[in-house]
Parts: sequence; structure tokens; C-alpha cells
Amino acid sequence: MKNIILPILVLCLTLSSCNKDEISVFDEPFVHINFNNVSKANINSSRKDIASYYIYLSSKPLDQDMLLDYSIIVGDGLKENVDFKIITTEYPMVFPIGITRRPIQIQWMDNVIDPTKNNTLTIQLDSTNLNVTVGFPGPDANQSKLVLEKVNN
Repeated sequence: MKNIILPILVLCLTLSSCNKDEISVFDEPFVHINFNNVSKANINSSRKDIASYYIYLSSKPLDQDMLLDYSIIVGDGLKENVDFKIITTEYPMVFPIGITRRPIQIQWMDNVIDPTKNNTLTIQLDSTNLNVTVGFPGPDANQSKLVLEKVNN
């Protein structure tokens, strides 16, 4: 009898302590954008290359293609074909079944900018055709946009 009491006591104690402090789990599909895990990055004004900025889909396998509407918002200090050129022309961006990462490519051009102006280029994720959250789940919707600011050397 003594050999049974201790295991029963341990079992009762273990079961009674379960589910005391549950953590809220966001288990919903979402799409987000970042560059090296940040939502804002500086671009050197003398940069002359093509950069890829990735949009990520985090979800269980989808049963149909996801279409993503996005916007490119250019500040008044930047000019297309002078400071940059958008290489990616696909709109809306299609995530075929099984694909979880797609790039937006931008060619950066060597051009000194006026530091008193808004020298940002923002890639804003707007909406999808499926029930997929834009940005990280939660009230802040982090990583729903990527802000790239061109700065002088």
C-alpha cells in the first residue's frame, strides 16, 4: 500500500498543475516582409546593385494559390530610374501552392540624395485573396511593411 500512495500523490500533483498559465498561441496563416529580420533598413546612396526583398508566407499548406496585393510608396526625395528601379512587375504577387517565399527586386542606382526630403521607399503588404493575415498576427501587425531609406555616404 505504501508503494502505491507516493506514485498516486505525484500523479495527482502533476495533473492538478497542468494548464495554469496558458500562453496565447497565434496559429493562423500570415504573410510578412522583412530584410535581415528588420522592418527598416538604410540603403547607401552610392549603391549600384539589384537587391531582393523577400515576402514570406507562414501557413499550413494551402489548397489554392494566394494572391497578394502590395503597394510601393515612394517618398518625395526619390525618383524612379534615377535613384532606383523596380524590377519586379508581378502584381498581384502570386504564391503558387507550396511556395512560401517570393522576392520583390529593386535595382539601386548611384545618386546623391537631398537629406532634407523623404528618401524612403516602402513596400507595403495590403491584402490577400485568402484568409491570410497581413503582417504578424496580433494587434501591431508587425512586418506588414518594409521601409528602405536611402542615405548619403
